[in-house]
Amino acid sequence: MSLIADIKQALKAVWNFIKKIFQKILNFLKNIAGYFRQPERIKKIQENPGTLAITIKENLDNGNFAVVNCLFNENTGEILDYDNDALIIETESLDAQTISTFGSKDMIILK
Repeated sequence: MSLIADIKQALKAVWNFIKKIFQKILNFLKNIAGYFRQPERIKKIQENPGTLAITIKENLDNGNFAVVNCLFNENTGEILDYDNDALIIETESLDAQTISTFGSKDMIILK
């Protein structure tokens, strides 16, 4: 199975427990990079080998986008601390940097 398929499967299992917010416009630096730059998330990535900062973008039927930020551990195949470190943002539009960063991909791994 691919990494994105593994992550989507893990997300389905915890979808109802993940915090959800709505943003009119999603801003890459504020809503994605800033989310993973928070000290507690950086510490979890450093302390848990195989943990990746992942963002998945999905086009919704209503024309909006759902963007999921989460920490995914490749070794265990699980979302790490999903109740604190996973966030679903539904947005009407994406800023230019977000569009450019994703390109034609549905998932990005932040380093």
